[in-house]
Amino acid sequence: MNKSIKINDNISWKILSAKVVAVNLDNGNYYTFNETASYIWQKLEKTNVLENIVKEMLNDYEINDEKQLMTDVNEIVDFWINEKLVSTY
Repeated sequence: MNKSIKINDNISWKILSAKVVAVNLDNGNYYTFNETASYIWQKLEKTNVLENIVKEMLNDYEINDEKQLMTDVNEIVDFWINEKLVSTY
């Protein structure tokens, strides 16, 4: 599965203490991401293809189970989609 995602224009975010803090400017909701989610979010600036981000994670974190990692990453991204932080295209 080769899903492309982008951070929505109405989202403002910063890195604080190595974690991403994002604010939805439309509704005022804010989010603090854990290490894994922060990693994925920051990678969205370089690539919007989820499969590429997963490949980088496999190398950076020395993970062996690509299928499980893809499942975990998709779970995070699905949450972001539901919260209208990102969109797929």
